[in-house]
Amino acid sequence: MKKYIIVFSLSLLTLSVSAQKKKKKQGPPPVVKPIPEPPKVIEQAGTSESMPVMISMPMRAADQVRIKKTDGQELNLEKLEELVSTDLAQVKTLSLGSSISGKKLSSEILQKIMDEGNQMESLEISNLDISTFPEITAAHPKLKKIALSRNNLSILPASISNLTALEEFDCNNPLTGLPSTFAQLKNLKQLGLNGNLFSTFPKEIFSLNKLSFLYLSGNYKGETKLTYLPDLFAQLPELKELGIEHAGLSTLPKSIAALKKLEKANFSFNQFTSFPAALYNNPKLVFVPFTNNPLQWEPFLASVKKIKWSGLFFLNDTGLSKKQYEQVQQILNKTDVYYDEMND
Repeated sequence: MKKYIIVFSLSLLTLSVSAQKKKKKQGPPPVVKPIPEPPKVIEQAGTSESMPVMISMPMRAADQVRIKKTDGQELNLEKLEELVSTDLAQVKTLSLGSSISGKKLSSEILQKIMDEGNQMESLEISNLDISTFPEITAAHPKLKKIALSRNNLSILPASISNLTALEEFDCNNPLTGLPSTFAQLKNLKQLGLNGNLFSTFPKEIFSLNKLSFLYLSGNYKGETKLTYLPDLFAQLPELKELGIEHAGLSTLPKSIAALKKLEKANFSFNQFTSFPAALYNNPKLVFVPFTNNPLQWEPFLASVKKIKWSGLFFLNDTGLSKKQYEQVQQILNKTDVYYDEMND
Protein backbone atom coordinates (compact mmCIF):
# COMPACT_ATOMS: atom_id res chain seq x y z
CA MET A 1 0.00 0.00 0.00
CA LYS A 2 2.80 2.35 0.89
CA LYS A 3 4.31 1.65 -2.51
CA TYR A 4 1.15 2.82 -4.25
CA ILE A 5 1.03 5.92 -2.08
CA ILE A 6 4.63 6.71 -2.95
CA VAL A 7 4.02 6.13 -6.65
CA PHE A 8 0.89 8.27 -6.51
CA SER A 9 2.77 11.05 -4.73
CA LEU A 10 5.54 10.94 -7.29
CA SER A 11 2.96 11.13 -10.07
CA LEU A 12 1.42 14.24 -8.50
CA LEU A 13 4.87 15.79 -8.14
CA THR A 14 5.64 15.06 -11.78
CA LEU A 15 2.37 16.61 -12.90
CA SER A 16 3.02 19.66 -10.71
CA VAL A 17 6.50 20.17 -12.15
CA SER A 18 5.16 19.65 -15.68
CA ALA A 19 2.40 22.23 -15.06
CA GLN A 20 4.94 24.73 -13.75
CA LYS A 21 7.07 24.22 -16.85
CA LYS A 22 4.07 24.82 -19.10
CA LYS A 23 3.16 27.90 -17.13
CA LYS A 24 6.65 29.28 -17.55
CA LYS A 25 6.57 28.61 -21.28
CA GLN A 26 3.42 30.68 -21.58
CA GLY A 27 5.10 33.79 -20.14
CA PRO A 28 7.52 36.09 -21.94
CA PRO A 29 11.00 34.71 -22.57
CA PRO A 30 13.63 35.80 -20.05
CA VAL A 31 15.75 38.80 -20.99
CA VAL A 32 19.33 37.73 -21.37
CA LYS A 33 21.84 40.50 -20.98
CA PRO A 34 24.73 40.21 -23.44
CA ILE A 35 28.08 39.63 -21.86
CA PRO A 36 30.39 42.46 -22.87
CA GLU A 37 33.44 41.39 -24.76
CA PRO A 38 36.74 42.05 -23.03
CA PRO A 39 38.92 44.76 -24.56
CA LYS A 40 41.12 43.57 -27.34
CA VAL A 41 44.72 43.04 -26.31
CA ILE A 42 47.54 44.17 -28.49
CA GLU A 43 51.00 42.98 -27.55
CA GLN A 44 53.56 45.72 -27.73
CA ALA A 45 56.82 44.83 -29.40
CA GLY A 46 59.82 44.52 -27.14
CA THR A 47 57.85 43.74 -23.98
CA SER A 48 56.48 40.62 -22.43
CA GLU A 49 53.41 42.42 -21.11
CA SER A 50 50.10 42.78 -22.87
CA MET A 51 48.25 46.08 -22.50
CA PRO A 52 44.49 46.41 -23.06
CA VAL A 53 43.51 48.92 -25.75
CA MET A 54 39.88 50.07 -25.86
CA ILE A 55 38.46 50.23 -29.39
CA SER A 56 36.28 53.38 -29.56
CA MET A 57 33.35 53.95 -31.89
CA PRO A 58 33.88 56.51 -34.66
CA MET A 59 32.76 59.95 -33.52
CA ARG A 60 30.20 62.00 -35.40
CA ALA A 61 31.65 64.96 -37.24
CA ALA A 62 31.39 68.21 -35.29
CA ASP A 63 30.25 70.13 -38.37
CA GLN A 64 26.92 69.28 -39.97
CA VAL A 65 26.25 70.44 -43.51
CA ARG A 66 23.14 69.08 -45.19
CA ILE A 67 22.35 69.99 -48.77
CA LYS A 68 19.39 69.12 -50.94
CA LYS A 69 19.66 70.02 -54.60
CA THR A 70 16.92 71.00 -57.02
CA ASP A 71 17.17 67.55 -58.69
CA GLY A 72 16.52 65.79 -55.36
CA GLN A 73 20.13 64.77 -54.72
CA GLU A 74 21.21 65.01 -51.09
CA LEU A 75 24.72 65.72 -49.82
CA ASN A 76 26.22 65.61 -46.34
CA LEU A 77 29.55 67.36 -45.81
CA GLU A 78 31.78 66.74 -42.82
CA LYS A 79 33.44 70.16 -42.76
CA LEU A 80 32.16 73.66 -43.31
CA GLU A 81 35.27 74.41 -45.34
CA GLU A 82 34.10 71.99 -48.04
CA LEU A 83 31.51 74.60 -49.04
CA VAL A 84 34.32 76.66 -50.56
CA SER A 85 34.68 74.14 -53.40
CA THR A 86 30.99 73.16 -53.60
CA ASP A 87 28.77 74.33 -56.44
CA LEU A 88 25.84 76.08 -54.76
CA ALA A 89 24.01 77.14 -57.92
CA GLN A 90 21.54 74.22 -57.74
CA VAL A 91 21.07 74.08 -53.96
CA LYS A 92 17.42 73.94 -52.86
CA THR A 93 17.83 73.70 -49.09
CA LEU A 94 20.95 74.26 -47.01
CA SER A 95 21.39 73.56 -43.30
CA LEU A 96 24.61 74.38 -41.43
CA GLY A 97 25.41 73.66 -37.81
CA SER A 98 28.03 72.59 -35.33
CA SER A 99 28.06 70.59 -32.12
CA ILE A 100 30.96 72.71 -30.88
CA SER A 101 29.88 75.90 -29.17
CA GLY A 102 31.61 78.99 -30.53
CA LYS A 103 32.61 77.43 -33.85
CA LYS A 104 33.07 80.28 -36.34
CA LEU A 105 31.61 80.39 -39.82
CA SER A 106 33.80 82.49 -42.06
CA SER A 107 32.34 85.57 -43.76
CA GLU A 108 33.72 84.30 -47.09
CA ILE A 109 31.60 81.13 -46.92
CA LEU A 110 28.53 83.11 -45.92
CA GLN A 111 28.98 85.53 -48.77
CA LYS A 112 29.44 82.65 -51.22
CA ILE A 113 26.16 81.13 -50.03
CA MET A 114 24.23 84.34 -50.58
CA ASP A 115 25.96 85.17 -53.88
CA GLU A 116 25.66 81.75 -55.55
CA GLY A 117 22.63 80.11 -53.94
CA ASN A 118 19.99 81.87 -55.98
CA GLN A 119 17.85 78.70 -56.21
CA MET A 120 17.64 78.25 -52.45
CA GLU A 121 14.24 77.93 -50.83
CA SER A 122 15.41 77.40 -47.26
CA LEU A 123 18.54 78.36 -45.28
CA GLU A 124 19.21 77.28 -41.70
CA ILE A 125 22.32 78.19 -39.68
CA SER A 126 22.56 77.09 -36.04
CA ASN A 127 25.19 77.24 -33.31
CA LEU A 128 27.77 78.93 -35.52
CA ASP A 129 29.42 82.18 -34.53
CA ILE A 130 28.77 84.82 -37.19
CA SER A 131 30.18 88.30 -36.84
CA THR A 132 27.79 89.85 -39.37
CA PHE A 133 25.18 88.53 -41.78
CA PRO A 134 26.38 88.96 -45.40
CA GLU A 135 25.20 91.62 -47.79
CA ILE A 136 22.47 90.39 -50.14
CA THR A 137 23.36 91.60 -53.61
CA ALA A 138 22.03 88.72 -55.74
CA ALA A 139 18.35 88.07 -56.40
CA HIS A 140 16.77 85.25 -54.40
CA PRO A 141 13.35 84.77 -55.98
CA LYS A 142 12.72 81.41 -54.27
CA LEU A 143 14.14 81.91 -50.77
CA LYS A 144 11.09 81.66 -48.48
CA LYS A 145 12.59 80.57 -45.17
CA ILE A 146 15.60 81.65 -43.08
CA ALA A 147 16.30 80.29 -39.59
CA LEU A 148 19.24 81.70 -37.64
CA SER A 149 19.83 80.27 -34.19
CA ARG A 150 22.53 80.94 -31.59
CA ASN A 151 24.83 82.86 -33.93
CA ASN A 152 25.60 85.87 -31.70
CA LEU A 153 24.19 88.33 -34.25
CA SER A 154 23.38 91.81 -32.95
CA ILE A 155 22.44 93.48 -36.25
CA LEU A 156 21.05 92.59 -39.69
CA PRO A 157 22.16 94.24 -42.95
CA ALA A 158 19.96 96.83 -44.62
CA SER A 159 20.17 94.73 -47.78
CA ILE A 160 17.98 92.05 -46.18
CA SER A 161 15.12 93.93 -47.87
CA ASN A 162 16.25 92.29 -51.15
CA LEU A 163 14.81 88.97 -49.94
CA THR A 164 11.38 89.90 -51.24
CA ALA A 165 10.10 86.30 -51.42
CA LEU A 166 10.79 85.64 -47.72
CA GLU A 167 7.77 84.24 -45.84
CA GLU A 168 9.38 82.88 -42.66
CA PHE A 169 12.16 84.51 -40.66
CA ASP A 170 13.25 83.01 -37.36
CA CYS A 171 16.17 84.64 -35.57
CA ASN A 172 17.23 83.49 -32.10
CA ASN A 173 20.02 86.01 -31.55
CA PRO A 174 20.76 89.04 -29.34
CA LEU A 175 19.50 91.59 -31.87
CA THR A 176 19.32 95.14 -30.59
CA GLY A 177 16.99 96.33 -33.36
CA LEU A 178 15.90 95.89 -36.96
CA PRO A 179 17.05 97.88 -39.99
CA SER A 180 14.41 100.27 -41.35
CA THR A 181 14.46 98.30 -44.62
CA PHE A 182 13.03 95.27 -42.78
CA ALA A 183 9.64 96.91 -43.36
CA GLN A 184 9.96 96.06 -47.07
CA LEU A 185 9.63 92.29 -46.48
CA LYS A 186 5.95 92.47 -47.37
CA ASN A 187 5.51 88.71 -47.89
CA LEU A 188 6.53 87.74 -44.36
CA LYS A 189 3.91 85.58 -42.68
CA GLN A 190 5.90 84.19 -39.74
CA LEU A 191 8.36 86.20 -37.68
CA GLY A 192 10.21 84.96 -34.61
CA LEU A 193 12.77 87.17 -32.87
CA ASN A 194 13.86 85.24 -29.80
CA GLY A 195 16.71 86.05 -27.44
CA ASN A 196 16.53 89.70 -28.48
CA LEU A 197 17.80 92.72 -26.57
CA PHE A 198 15.14 95.17 -27.77
CA SER A 199 14.61 98.19 -25.55
CA THR A 200 11.77 99.37 -27.80
CA PHE A 201 9.38 97.41 -30.01
CA PRO A 202 10.61 97.51 -33.66
CA LYS A 203 8.15 99.74 -35.51
CA GLU A 204 9.19 98.12 -38.82
CA ILE A 205 7.07 95.10 -37.88
CA PHE A 206 3.83 97.08 -38.27
CA SER A 207 4.46 97.37 -42.02
CA LEU A 208 4.24 93.56 -42.41
CA ASN A 209 0.48 93.27 -42.76
CA LYS A 210 0.55 89.62 -43.90
CA LEU A 211 1.96 88.39 -40.59
CA SER A 212 -0.03 85.55 -39.05
CA PHE A 213 2.62 84.52 -36.50
CA LEU A 214 4.61 87.02 -34.42
CA TYR A 215 6.76 85.95 -31.51
CA LEU A 216 9.31 88.02 -29.58
CA SER A 217 11.23 86.76 -26.59
CA GLY A 218 13.79 88.76 -24.68
CA ASN A 219 17.14 87.42 -23.63
CA TYR A 220 16.34 86.15 -20.14
CA LYS A 221 19.97 86.73 -19.09
CA GLY A 222 20.02 90.31 -20.39
CA GLU A 223 19.19 93.41 -18.39
CA THR A 224 17.30 95.17 -21.19
CA LYS A 225 13.55 94.60 -20.97
CA LEU A 226 10.78 95.62 -23.38
CA THR A 227 8.27 97.49 -21.22
CA TYR A 228 5.98 99.17 -23.76
CA LEU A 229 4.11 98.21 -26.96
CA PRO A 230 2.94 100.78 -29.54
CA ASP A 231 -0.82 100.95 -30.05
CA LEU A 232 -0.54 99.93 -33.71
CA PHE A 233 -1.52 96.26 -33.75
CA ALA A 234 -4.62 96.97 -35.82
CA GLN A 235 -2.16 97.20 -38.74
CA LEU A 236 -1.56 93.43 -38.38
CA PRO A 237 -5.09 92.10 -39.01
CA GLU A 238 -3.95 88.59 -40.04
CA LEU A 239 -2.31 87.74 -36.72
CA LYS A 240 -3.35 84.35 -35.38
CA GLU A 241 -0.53 83.92 -32.87
CA LEU A 242 1.09 86.66 -30.82
CA GLY A 243 3.67 86.09 -28.12
CA ILE A 244 5.98 88.37 -26.20
CA GLU A 245 7.90 86.63 -23.40
CA HIS A 246 10.78 87.50 -21.08
CA ALA A 247 9.93 91.19 -21.18
CA GLY A 248 8.73 93.77 -18.67
CA LEU A 249 5.17 94.32 -19.90
CA SER A 250 2.47 95.22 -17.37
CA THR A 251 -0.18 96.51 -19.81
CA LEU A 252 -1.23 95.87 -23.43
CA PRO A 253 -2.38 98.45 -26.00
CA LYS A 254 -6.07 98.59 -26.90
CA SER A 255 -5.39 97.77 -30.56
CA ILE A 256 -4.69 94.14 -29.64
CA ALA A 257 -8.42 93.84 -28.99
CA ALA A 258 -8.92 94.52 -32.72
CA LEU A 259 -7.16 91.29 -33.70
CA LYS A 260 -10.25 89.31 -34.66
CA LYS A 261 -8.29 86.27 -35.92
CA LEU A 262 -6.12 85.90 -32.81
CA GLU A 263 -6.15 82.31 -31.54
CA LYS A 264 -3.08 82.20 -29.30
CA ALA A 265 -1.72 84.94 -27.04
CA ASN A 266 1.38 84.20 -24.97
CA PHE A 267 2.50 86.84 -22.47
CA SER A 268 4.34 84.66 -19.98
CA PHE A 269 7.40 85.90 -18.06
CA ASN A 270 6.27 89.53 -17.85
CA GLN A 271 5.13 91.88 -15.07
CA PHE A 272 1.33 91.68 -15.28
CA THR A 273 -0.53 91.96 -11.98
CA SER A 274 -3.94 91.37 -13.60
CA PHE A 275 -5.23 90.01 -16.89
CA PRO A 276 -5.05 92.72 -19.61
CA ALA A 277 -8.31 94.22 -20.87
CA ALA A 278 -7.10 94.02 -24.49
CA LEU A 279 -7.56 90.23 -24.31
CA TYR A 280 -11.00 90.07 -22.69
CA ASN A 281 -13.12 89.64 -25.81
CA ASN A 282 -11.03 88.32 -28.75
CA PRO A 283 -13.62 86.03 -30.36
CA LYS A 284 -11.29 83.24 -31.55
CA LEU A 285 -8.85 83.20 -28.63
CA VAL A 286 -8.46 79.63 -27.34
CA PHE A 287 -4.87 79.27 -26.05
CA VAL A 288 -3.41 81.69 -23.48
CA PRO A 289 -0.15 80.94 -21.65
CA PHE A 290 0.14 83.52 -18.84
CA THR A 291 2.77 81.81 -16.73
CA ASN A 292 5.25 83.55 -14.44
CA ASN A 293 3.55 86.89 -13.91
CA PRO A 294 3.39 88.52 -10.44
CA LEU A 295 -0.41 88.48 -10.19
CA GLN A 296 -2.16 90.37 -7.39
CA TRP A 297 -5.23 88.51 -6.29
CA GLU A 298 -7.92 91.21 -6.04
CA PRO A 299 -7.11 93.00 -9.35
CA PHE A 300 -6.62 89.67 -11.11
CA LEU A 301 -9.91 88.28 -9.78
CA ALA A 302 -11.77 91.36 -11.02
CA SER A 303 -10.18 91.05 -14.47
CA VAL A 304 -10.92 87.32 -14.78
CA LYS A 305 -14.64 87.99 -14.37
CA LYS A 306 -14.56 89.99 -17.65
CA ILE A 307 -13.03 87.23 -19.80
CA LYS A 308 -15.40 86.13 -22.59
CA TRP A 309 -13.31 83.55 -24.48
CA SER A 310 -12.97 79.85 -23.64
CA GLY A 311 -10.09 77.45 -24.18
CA LEU A 312 -6.83 76.73 -22.35
CA PHE A 313 -5.49 79.14 -19.72
CA PHE A 314 -2.05 78.47 -18.18
CA LEU A 315 -1.27 80.12 -14.83
CA ASN A 316 1.82 78.39 -13.48
CA ASP A 317 4.22 80.27 -11.20
CA THR A 318 2.02 83.31 -10.60
CA GLY A 319 2.13 83.30 -6.79
CA LEU A 320 -1.51 82.34 -6.23
CA SER A 321 -2.65 79.63 -3.85
CA LYS A 322 -4.36 76.44 -4.93
CA LYS A 323 -7.63 77.72 -3.47
CA GLN A 324 -7.37 80.90 -5.54
CA TYR A 325 -6.63 78.92 -8.71
CA GLU A 326 -9.69 76.79 -8.05
CA GLN A 327 -11.81 79.92 -7.64
CA VAL A 328 -10.58 81.15 -11.04
CA GLN A 329 -11.57 77.79 -12.53
CA GLN A 330 -15.07 78.11 -11.06
CA ILE A 331 -15.50 81.54 -12.63
CA LEU A 332 -14.15 80.39 -16.00
CA ASN A 333 -16.32 77.28 -16.16
CA LYS A 334 -15.92 77.02 -19.95
CA THR A 335 -12.14 77.33 -19.80
CA ASP A 336 -9.55 74.76 -18.71
CA VAL A 337 -7.27 76.44 -16.17
CA TYR A 338 -3.87 74.83 -15.68
CA TYR A 339 -1.82 75.76 -12.63
CA ASP A 340 0.92 74.50 -10.34
CA GLU A 341 -0.05 72.71 -7.13
CA MET A 342 0.22 75.28 -4.32
CA ASN A 343 -0.62 75.03 -0.65
CA ASP A 344 -3.36 77.22 0.77
